[in-house]
Amino acid sequence: MLKGLLSPGDVALARKHGVDGVILSNHGGRQLDHAVTPLRVLRDAIAAARGMPVMIDSGFRRGTDILKALAMGASCVFVGRPFLFAAAYAAEVGVRHAIGLLAKELDKDMALLGMRRIDDITMENLVAVPPPRAPSQAA
Repeated sequence: MLKGLLSPGDVALARKHGVDGVILSNHGGRQLDHAVTPLRVLRDAIAAARGMPVMIDSGFRRGTDILKALAMGASCVFVGRPFLFAAAYAAEVGVRHAIGLLAKELDKDMALLGMRRIDDITMENLVAVPPPRAPSQAA
């Protein structure tokens, strides 16, 4: 596995060199706060991977965040920061509680969309949102 890619070209290069899978990541924005979010490059990265697993992290906090990435084709979604906060607050008990909360939220989100299994999550569950329009130049 190779972590930290944000370019479909790099995903293709990793595949060419025999990498078994990649993790799209900007490392939570801690190092490069203006780097592209992995979710924005996910679909192109999956196309470049040609069947190689493409996993993702960085910025996933809610069940709906996870659903979006899975619907777009991510093989796996990693969640870190919420569990770090939970560990800092209440150690293992806090992490167990946070895992339970996220699992319940994901389950509820899936139920609200009529899904019973992770395999039910597809692009058809998403609605495309057009990019924001540029402000008018008229004065």
